[in-house]
Amino acid sequence: MLGTWSRAARADLKASQLTLEHFLMRSRTLSLYRKYVRATRDIPYPSARWETIEFFRDDVHRFRHETDLERIKDLLMQGHRFLKQMQGQWTLAGASSEGNNANKLRGTRQL
Repeated sequence: MLGTWSRAARADLKASQLTLEHFLMRSRTLSLYRKYVRATRDIPYPSARWETIEFFRDDVHRFRHETDLERIKDLLMQGHRFLKQMQGQWTLAGASSEGNNANKLRGTRQL
Protein backbone atom coordinates (compact mmCIF):
# COMPACT_ATOMS: atom_id res chain seq x y z
CA MET A 1 0.00 0.00 0.00
CA LEU A 2 2.75 2.45 0.94
CA GLY A 3 4.71 1.72 -2.24
CA THR A 4 1.63 2.33 -4.35
CA TRP A 5 0.99 5.66 -2.67
CA SER A 6 4.61 6.71 -3.23
CA ARG A 7 4.39 5.89 -6.94
CA ALA A 8 1.15 7.85 -7.23
CA ALA A 9 2.66 10.80 -5.41
CA ARG A 10 5.68 10.76 -7.70
CA ALA A 11 3.43 10.59 -10.77
CA ASP A 12 1.45 13.57 -9.49
CA LEU A 13 4.67 15.45 -8.87
CA LYS A 14 5.95 14.82 -12.39
CA ALA A 15 2.61 15.85 -13.89
CA SER A 16 2.43 19.10 -11.93
CA GLN A 17 5.92 20.30 -12.96
CA LEU A 18 6.66 21.96 -9.64
CA THR A 19 10.10 23.49 -9.38
CA LEU A 20 12.54 23.72 -6.52
CA GLU A 21 11.28 27.23 -5.84
CA HIS A 22 7.76 25.85 -5.33
CA PHE A 23 9.10 23.58 -2.62
CA LEU A 24 10.96 26.49 -1.04
CA MET A 25 7.73 28.50 -1.01
CA ARG A 26 5.97 25.54 0.59
CA SER A 27 8.61 25.48 3.30
CA ARG A 28 8.20 29.22 3.89
CA THR A 29 4.45 28.82 4.07
CA LEU A 30 4.73 26.10 6.70
CA SER A 31 7.19 28.25 8.62
CA LEU A 32 4.75 31.18 8.58
CA TYR A 33 1.95 28.91 9.74
CA ARG A 34 4.08 27.73 12.68
CA LYS A 35 4.79 31.38 13.55
CA TYR A 36 1.05 32.05 13.59
CA VAL A 37 0.44 29.13 15.93
CA ARG A 38 3.28 30.21 18.24
CA ALA A 39 2.01 33.78 18.26
CA THR A 40 -1.40 32.65 19.49
CA ARG A 41 0.14 31.37 22.72
CA ASP A 42 -0.28 34.87 24.15
CA ILE A 43 -4.07 34.78 23.69
CA PRO A 44 -5.47 34.18 27.18
CA TYR A 45 -8.76 32.53 26.18
CA PRO A 46 -8.57 29.00 24.70
CA SER A 47 -11.65 29.46 22.52
CA ALA A 48 -10.29 32.70 21.03
CA ARG A 49 -6.93 31.02 20.45
CA TRP A 50 -8.60 28.10 18.69
CA GLU A 51 -10.69 30.41 16.48
CA THR A 52 -7.58 32.37 15.52
CA ILE A 53 -5.69 29.21 14.59
CA GLU A 54 -8.70 28.03 12.56
CA PHE A 55 -8.73 31.38 10.73
CA PHE A 56 -5.08 30.98 9.76
CA ARG A 57 -5.54 27.34 8.84
CA ASP A 58 -8.48 28.17 6.57
CA ASP A 59 -6.41 30.85 4.86
CA VAL A 60 -3.59 28.38 4.17
CA HIS A 61 -6.03 25.75 2.88
CA ARG A 62 -7.77 28.24 0.61
CA PHE A 63 -4.57 28.88 -1.35
CA ARG A 64 -2.98 25.41 -1.15
CA HIS A 65 -3.33 24.74 -4.88
CA GLU A 66 -1.77 28.04 -5.96
CA THR A 67 1.18 27.43 -8.33
CA ASP A 68 1.97 30.95 -9.55
CA LEU A 69 5.21 31.85 -7.77
CA GLU A 70 4.56 35.59 -7.80
CA ARG A 71 1.12 35.09 -6.29
CA ILE A 72 2.59 32.79 -3.62
CA LYS A 73 5.24 35.38 -2.75
CA ASP A 74 2.55 38.08 -2.48
CA LEU A 75 0.45 35.87 -0.23
CA LEU A 76 3.45 35.18 2.01
CA MET A 77 4.22 38.89 2.29
CA GLN A 78 0.59 39.60 3.18
CA GLY A 79 0.72 36.83 5.76
CA HIS A 80 3.84 38.26 7.39
CA ARG A 81 2.30 41.73 7.46
CA PHE A 82 -0.89 40.42 8.98
CA LEU A 83 1.05 38.48 11.61
CA LYS A 84 2.93 41.62 12.65
CA GLN A 85 -0.31 43.57 12.93
CA MET A 86 -1.98 40.85 14.95
CA GLN A 87 1.00 40.45 17.28
CA GLY A 88 0.89 44.17 18.02
CA GLN A 89 -2.80 43.98 18.86
CA TRP A 90 -2.32 40.89 21.01
CA THR A 91 0.52 42.56 22.89
CA LEU A 92 -1.61 45.61 23.63
CA ALA A 93 -4.60 43.49 24.61
CA GLY A 94 -2.45 41.38 26.91
CA ALA A 95 -0.92 44.45 28.54
CA SER A 96 -4.27 46.09 29.19
CA SER A 97 -5.81 42.93 30.62
CA GLU A 98 -3.08 42.46 33.22
CA GLY A 99 -3.99 45.59 35.18
CA ASN A 100 -0.66 46.51 36.79
CA ASN A 101 1.25 46.44 33.52
CA ALA A 102 -1.15 49.01 32.04
CA ASN A 103 0.58 51.71 34.11
CA LYS A 104 3.87 50.94 32.41
CA LEU A 105 2.38 51.92 29.05
CA ARG A 106 1.35 55.39 30.22
CA GLY A 107 4.89 56.66 30.43
CA THR A 108 4.84 57.52 34.12
CA ARG A 109 8.28 58.16 35.41
CA GLN A 110 9.68 57.12 38.76
CA LEU A 111 11.66 60.01 40.27
